[in-house]
Amino acid sequence: MSTKEQLLGLVRIQGLALEIRKAMQVVEAGPVRIEAIESGFRERNAEYVAVKLRAEELEQDRRRRQSEVESLVEKRKKYMDDLMQVKNQREYAAMLKEIDAVKAQLVDHEDAILRDMEELEKLADDLKSRSEHIQKEREDVERERAIVESEAEAARRIVEERMCERAGVESGLPTPLLGTLRQLEATRQGVFLSRADNGSCQTCFVRVRPQKLQEIRTAAVLHTCSGCKRFLYVEAALRPAGEGATQTAHG
Repeated sequence: MSTKEQLLGLVRIQGLALEIRKAMQVVEAGPVRIEAIESGFRERNAEYVAVKLRAEELEQDRRRRQSEVESLVEKRKKYMDDLMQVKNQREYAAMLKEIDAVKAQLVDHEDAILRDMEELEKLADDLKSRSEHIQKEREDVERERAIVESEAEAARRIVEERMCERAGVESGLPTPLLGTLRQLEATRQGVFLSRADNGSCQTCFVRVRPQKLQEIRTAAVLHTCSGCKRFLYVEAALRPAGEGATQTAHG
């Protein structure tokens, strides 16, 4: 394999590596995006549930008190009937005391029932509005979640395809070159190539010696930057033979 072929392989691998990294970012961001979508919905749904639970609590209290009122009414009726059967003033006074106690309990329950019904009436409109909004938001959340999952799945397929293609390109490169590539990739944030334009490395801007630059331009030798250690290349060296000369003639 010629030096130019090796350089073309490196450029292709670099492109694939960047595509893989970008796709992996989409995959890894998926759960975070979904959590953000669902977290906001959970907060608003919790507010709706709290209002709903309050309404249920009030309704249960109203029913319990209504049942107590019915029992107290029966008790008061019984006391009123018993009042007609008393035989002395002491029993009469005692019975009146029981009737007054029942009346006081009735007033307490009836007042509480009225308060429950007034609050329930206010909550009814709030619940209806919240229910409609929550239902729509739940549908929105499901749709947004489906979009994120679809994007993540598409990104996973890209990763698999590019990894497979990368393995094919790497299989044609010398083992020592692959070792250097992977070491640079691991220590240079995934970027192991840099253009050598205007006489310097375009990543760290360290100057390239003229002789070295000429060999890079002709793809005669693979060189690395003395500063960032990345492989250096120029675009012209990647063109098919004769293309640069044709362009120059036309220019």
